[in-house]
Amino acid sequence: MLARAVHELPTPVGPVAARARGSAGPTAVRRHLAVVLLLAGCASPSGPGGAAWIRVNQIGYRCDDPKIAILSSERPWVGTFRVGGLVADIGDDQGAWGPFAHNYRLDFSALREPGRYAVECGGVRSPQFTIGDDAYAAVPARLGEFLRLQRCGDNPVSGERCHQQDGIDVETGARVDLVGGWHDAGDRLKHMITTSYCVAALHLAGADDEAAHGFELLRKIHPDPDTIYVQIGDDRDHLPPATLWHDDRSDYGHGPGGPRAAWPATGAPQGPKYLNASTGVANLAGRTAAALALMGAVEKARSAYALAMRKPGVAMSVPVRAPYYYGESTWRDDAEWGAVELFVATGERAFLDDAITHARAAGASLWMGGERHGHYEFFPYVNLAHWRLHPHAPDDVQRELEEFYRDGLERVRVRAERNPYRLGTPLVWCSVNDVVAVATQAVLYERMTGDRRYRTLATEARDWIFGRNPWGVSFVVGVPADGDSASQPHHLFWKLADHLPVGGLVDGPVYRDINEGLKFDDFGVDRLARFQSEVGVYHDVFADFSTNEPILDGTVSLLLLLRLW
Repeated sequence: MLARAVHELPTPVGPVAARARGSAGPTAVRRHLAVVLLLAGCASPSGPGGAAWIRVNQIGYRCDDPKIAILSSERPWVGTFRVGGLVADIGDDQGAWGPFAHNYRLDFSALREPGRYAVECGGVRSPQFTIGDDAYAAVPARLGEFLRLQRCGDNPVSGERCHQQDGIDVETGARVDLVGGWHDAGDRLKHMITTSYCVAALHLAGADDEAAHGFELLRKIHPDPDTIYVQIGDDRDHLPPATLWHDDRSDYGHGPGGPRAAWPATGAPQGPKYLNASTGVANLAGRTAAALALMGAVEKARSAYALAMRKPGVAMSVPVRAPYYYGESTWRDDAEWGAVELFVATGERAFLDDAITHARAAGASLWMGGERHGHYEFFPYVNLAHWRLHPHAPDDVQRELEEFYRDGLERVRVRAERNPYRLGTPLVWCSVNDVVAVATQAVLYERMTGDRRYRTLATEARDWIFGRNPWGVSFVVGVPADGDSASQPHHLFWKLADHLPVGGLVDGPVYRDINEGLKFDDFGVDRLARFQSEVGVYHDVFADFSTNEPILDGTVSLLLLLRLW
């Protein structure tokens, strides 16, 4: 199809063409209809009744990537599109989805020549993008900008120090040193559920400076064999007045701006008003063990892993004022990760045996291919431990690990085939985490097996993040600088200091009912109103924290994906 040298303009298909098809061939119909519509003044897809949009990855594509733009329109089309010197047929109508009645997959994978391009189709032109093996070279640095902005304790972006009194143990009343780490998102509290993952993932991504910053806090959250802290601060930081981190006046019972609550994971439900559903600590302790081992703190990693084995089950974040919390439900993947990193660090066979046992219990990721899941229920969404274990495992175990990855990816692929954008993940709160996880798992599967069957699935998931979505918006704040990206994020540095948190990956679109259930303020003018639908909604406004808040762990996951790719 790509080599087909046809030159009819893409043209909306209306009743005239439907009647004409009975007596003329397709080419004659196209030419006749083009003349009719030109005379009627509506040959351009942006004309009356014929609006259309071309969605592309605004960063671009590596030379050997699958490259598929989406033409979405109000009316059906036929004809060709052009990218540079390549002219190809727009292909079949993929049907209605989301806010669009008609969708076409414009495949220009055959174009491999490096350069700057745009897709053109009957008067519609996409944003420009790059083709080249270095297309993503500058993106990791932009993601790093956001991570530095999120630093707690001593912030290199603001030049200010904050939260130097963290914190006071809510169980014992003792002062503990938990200064450092990162603020989790647009708010001020710190989640060790995400911090433990971020330190490990940053190290694996080669972001050693940032990993080292998080490590300074991580090595303090497990001060003795029976204690591990799950959270510093809580949603009391959402109370007025809204301030930047270094001016935080939140009151945790020790005066405005005083020491913050340090929540130890008890292994049981926690919360003064709303209880979480914690059952143990193995997810947090296992993931912490993995990060500590990767960073060279082997003895402390041993201790964290031993705690995980003594208290199997899951630790969740602690709700105080509102009933929302990170409800992680899995721990075997984290125990596997802790065990395999300890094996790599020590060479002790017992850790390898443990890792294999945990891997078989963890199996394939349960959320993949599903319609919904809870908030952070399957964090961190891709089981990196399977990849880390693979080169050390016997042949039969390697095949099992490959099958676990393949099973999840296949379920996502089947779901993705049902829509023209090939989105195979649910639009739950922080939906971008799922999207990045699919791409990451597909890349790792190809590394482990040499099997390229999920490369297109990975590429289309990545492309969704950078603008090839119904809204035509990159979900990375300010990236690319010359594109259409999240520009009014739910982040206090943007709201109060006019400082755009460039490089932060926002939550991304959600189902409408989730968005409405989390709407506490008026969104104001919605520049993307035309593209909202029952499939999903995304608002580039400060007030929408369910779709437009930059998230720490998602940004780290995207950084890891790009480094692996």
